Amino acid sequence: MKSEFVADAWSNFSVFYVYCDLISPQIVGDTQAPLLRIVRTKGQDGETISQYYDRPQYLPLVRHSFETIQAELRLNSGDFVPFERGKVIIVLHFRIRQIL
Repeated sequence: MKSEFVADAWSNFSVFYVYCDLISPQIVGDTQAPLLRIVRTKGQDGETISQYYDRPQYLPLVRHSFETIQAELRLNSGDFVPFERGKVIIVLHFRIRQIL
């Protein structure tokens, strides 16, 4: 998924939350939400921020057939991340569920 704009990581937030309509609700504090990942923002002003994970998280899906995926990037407050310029790219990895 791509966005034409990048978050200004120096807008007084150090983490943002990635929610995805494809993910089964996860326990988040005292509620449940389709939280995909919490991402820490670190870097210098004007620098491209990249976050890679060596060990992917595999979360249960609410549906196994889809044409589109919607993702939302939000702050602690629940507000959307303030995008100003650049791009955001999210890469998802899927695997077949193993039945034990």
